[in-house]
Amino acid sequence: MIRSKNDMGVSVIVGTLLLILITVTAAAGLALMISQMQKDEMNRQSHLAAVAAENITILNVAFENNQTEWNLTGIQNSQNWSSVRLTLVNLNTANAIIMGIAINDHYAVNFTDKSRTDPSVSSRNIYNSTNYLTIPATGSKDVYIDFVANATDDPTELIDYSEAQYFPINNLLNIKILTSLTNFFETILKPPNPIFQTSTDTENLGPIQRTVLVLDGSESTADNMVVDWNWTINSSAFTWPNPGNWTDFSNQNMSFSEGKITHITPLNAGPFSIILKVTDNVGMTGVSEPEVVPADQNYVPIVNLNPQPFCIYSIPGSNQTGVLVKMVNINGNPPVKPITVNFAVGSNPYNTNFEFSNYSSETDPTGTAWTNITSGNGTINVIYGTFPAIQVPVKGPMDPC
Repeated sequence: MIRSKNDMGVSVIVGTLLLILITVTAAAGLALMISQMQKDEMNRQSHLAAVAAENITILNVAFENNQTEWNLTGIQNSQNWSSVRLTLVNLNTANAIIMGIAINDHYAVNFTDKSRTDPSVSSRNIYNSTNYLTIPATGSKDVYIDFVANATDDPTELIDYSEAQYFPINNLLNIKILTSLTNFFETILKPPNPIFQTSTDTENLGPIQRTVLVLDGSESTADNMVVDWNWTINSSAFTWPNPGNWTDFSNQNMSFSEGKITHITPLNAGPFSIILKVTDNVGMTGVSEPEVVPADQNYVPIVNLNPQPFCIYSIPGSNQTGVLVKMVNINGNPPVKPITVNFAVGSNPYNTNFEFSNYSSETDPTGTAWTNITSGNGTINVIYGTFPAIQVPVKGPMDPC
């Protein structure tokens, strides 16, 4: 069969039209795909821009430690805190959504907008993985994380620490904020570093001087600012079997002082063990190692000498005479360690062989020193430290007392 020329022309036209239709359809599909890719890229770029623009600052960290509220025996005097307040500032022009807060990589199950000590605590909001915290653009929020010792106290406020429910404030702390854009914003808190020097000063007490212990913690450092200096002064003057036995805890005496530089007037001669605890303005503390200050009798100087003549009838018809000196320190007690008292001839009116048994004597445990007259009559000068010499008239052993 022979096809007519007109049929052949129609077929060519139809084929051409089909080809054009296929081309247009493919082009439209390609354009749509490209448009979707461009839209996805724009969304991705917009998301990246939002992530890059997000900026949360942890402006302030404050620790609380309420022993009554938490009913934790001894926590008030320990190096721990039971709750923390964080001030979060949104530096972006868009709202920020906080999904979680972690301390040392442990996330709080819940955090709130009010402290437990707030009178309106019953109306506070609880934020967690199902109720995110929103910080408005360029705004700020205070949030609180509470740590309880017993799960029955308030189950809505447990934190996922299986061990202690409060944290040491003398260790490094890393606080992280996780946002809905998966950004992490963190701050690292370092405890302050206690550094101190010890020295001595003197104060005049009439005829004598007293040594004063000076404690200087002004060289202590902190990333924030040191605001409190607390000193523990531990004395081992009366430890057994000898002073300075730091293993004899029952006979150690402890005292306390405050201040960057403090002057201590010890109640005994020491030695002393000094410990400094410093606290910064966010509540973190640092505690020094103990430093031993040697004993010094001048911390508790002798303030009273009471010399007097004595007469002892040892055998009928004979007797002993001499000078007895009673000494007490600033606390009214005899010196802990022996003190040397010197004796010298004050006068010898009869030009006799005026002699005594010893020209110096150490005090016994009662604070008493003495010398015996071996011959002659006269006056003995009792000499100690910077006290004026005290003259005591005595008689020889053969003279009546």
